[in-house]
Amino acid sequence: MKIHTAKLLTILSEYRFFDWEHQKNNKHRIMIGLPENMLIIKEFYQSFGFDSVENPYSNIKLSKKQWVHMEDLFFQWIIPYLSTFELTIVTPFLSNDWEGECHLDDIMDDEFADAYKAYKSFLIGNGLYDHTSTLIENCRGYQIDHIGDFSILGKMAVRNHHYLFFADGDKVFKFTDSLTFQMYCKNEEVLHHEKRKIEQLLNPDFLS
Repeated sequence: MKIHTAKLLTILSEYRFFDWEHQKNNKHRIMIGLPENMLIIKEFYQSFGFDSVENPYSNIKLSKKQWVHMEDLFFQWIIPYLSTFELTIVTPFLSNDWEGECHLDDIMDDEFADAYKAYKSFLIGNGLYDHTSTLIENCRGYQIDHIGDFSILGKMAVRNHHYLFFADGDKVFKFTDSLTFQMYCKNEEVLHHEKRKIEQLLNPDFLS
C-alpha cells in the first residue's frame, strides 16, 4: 500500500532515534551476512560485492549468473526473520527515488532482467511508477503488504538502489550491495532481543 508524503512523515516521526544523514551516529547496530556454508563464493565478503560482477579489476570475480544465484539464496535465507515484523514501511533513501539510476524502460534481456521486470511490475501495480517529471514526489512511502515485497525491493537495493525500511517503531534496516543486512535498533534492549531472534532463525555470520 503506497503512503503519501504527509502521512509518511507522521509515521517516520516515531523513528527519531535514527540519524539519516550521519549514520555513524546510529548506535545499537547489527550487520549480518550469509553463513559460510551457504556461500557459493567462499570469500565473497572480502569482495567488492555488486561491483565485483564482471569486473576485471575485482580481486574476486563474479558472473551475473552467480550474483543472481547469491541474491536468491540471500533473500530465501532472510525472509523467515523479516516475516516476524508486524509493520514495515519502506522509502527511497533521501535524494533517491523509486526508479533510482536504472532506466526501467531500457532493461537488457540478460541474467539481471527478471528482477528488474518484477520490480517495474511492482512499481506500476502499486502506483509508484510515474514517467512525468515532478519537483516533489507525492508518494515516498510504501507499506509492505506481502512477504515477497522484501525480495522484490531487496534485489534492487543490493544492486545499488538505496532504500530504508522502518519496522515496528523500533528498528531501521537496509540491504547493502555486499549482500548484507544492516539494522539499527532503538535501544540496547531491542538490539539484544532482535539478535536472539536472528541467531535462532538464521544462524548467520555476524559481521559487526
